[in-house]
Amino acid sequence: MSDEDFKSFVRKELSDIRRDMAQMQQMTADLIRIVGNTNGMLEEVQQDVNVMKQDIGVMKRDIDVMKQDIDVMKQDIDVIKQDQKRMSGTQEEQGRVLEMLSYRSLAHDADIRDLRRVR
Repeated sequence: MSDEDFKSFVRKELSDIRRDMAQMQQMTADLIRIVGNTNGMLEEVQQDVNVMKQDIGVMKRDIDVMKQDIDVMKQDIDVIKQDQKRMSGTQEEQGRVLEMLSYRSLAHDADIRDLRRVR
């Protein structure tokens, strides 16, 4: 191989190496850009996760309050049931009293009629 051929060969190889290096630099720049975008997206996801964790904490506290409210409501319902039973018993007693009073009233009316006939 002549000196000119060798120089030409070396120039071609250097040109190929430079082209390959330029491609590698471009690929490296692309990868850096992609990693930067990925990091940005990861930060957004992390922020979303943190917001969701806070929301879940608020919901858990709300659920605890609702459970306490339900316990109070259950107690109130028990009181209402007891009052209803008591009132039902009272109504039955009053019904019996009214029945007796109406019977007595009818008996008194009959007695009054009898007395009027006798006069």
